[in-house]
Amino acid sequence: MSDTALFAMLPPFYDVPPHEHAEWYLKRIQKEHQIRIEKYRYLKWAFDNDVFIINNEVVFRFPRTEKVRSNLKYEIEFLNFLNGKLKTSIPRYSYVSKSDDFAGYKIIPGKTLTAAAFKSLSMSNKEKVIDQLIGFINDFHGIALDDFEKFKPKKREAFIDEEKKVETELSARLFPRLSKTEVYAIESFYRESKTYLCNIPNICATHGDLYAYNVLWNKDKSEIGVIDFSDILIGDPAKDFEVFYDYGDSYAEVAYKKYEGPKDTDFLKRAEIYYKVHSIYTLLSSLLGARISFDDSYRRFKERFGL
Repeated sequence: MSDTALFAMLPPFYDVPPHEHAEWYLKRIQKEHQIRIEKYRYLKWAFDNDVFIINNEVVFRFPRTEKVRSNLKYEIEFLNFLNGKLKTSIPRYSYVSKSDDFAGYKIIPGKTLTAAAFKSLSMSNKEKVIDQLIGFINDFHGIALDDFEKFKPKKREAFIDEEKKVETELSARLFPRLSKTEVYAIESFYRESKTYLCNIPNICATHGDLYAYNVLWNKDKSEIGVIDFSDILIGDPAKDFEVFYDYGDSYAEVAYKKYEGPKDTDFLKRAEIYYKVHSIYTLLSSLLGARISFDDSYRRFKERFGL
């Protein structure tokens, strides 16, 4: 369906954890950092990392592949670079293993700001969330590319081969599970997307994976936090607007009016495309080993495509 990097998103190829049992990870944490583990949570649904929350205080991330592992040091350096440059709470790694194969940071206060959680907020707090998110995006997109490139961000061109693999898996794995109407919707969506994504008028530093599950809400301070900087990307600024569609189309329009970066006619249309393709990738991921149910992914897909 495509011959260029259109979507510039991580493809949903689930990486098997390097170790089957949680005890191996816990022993590594204890040995390297002398932390007494009284309780823990193992977040198995993560794609690129095995994630542990220790004593409700520290988040440890164990990369699943050598590619992700080699990128970890750049993520840590980038977050150190951002220190003091953003008003938004972000991770700051203070625990790094001797072999640089896993790292941890003090947990950022707050709960994941899912679409349902956002809906439950007061109108005043919803406005604060949108204002703080667009403030984060404005600051992030303003990072000079010369500075940004030092931290080895991905580029759109790097996704060409991966996207071809995704399209093969869509035909082989996903389409047989869907109705003809749903298959047609995806194929039509891909065709339409090409007209909007083949020529991106502006590129900048982007978070690359800014959606609801990477946003936290600290109700005590009425402040957001943003996590997971492992997918930083030199790409389309509209990509980071996907998060607003999680909360509602109208909020994307409000945020766009406050956006300080270069604007163009199709900006929000592209943002909506990224939002929709994320649901396709998640649905496919459920068939490729990710710990997310097909039913939940299917429901999300149908909602986003109005099916």
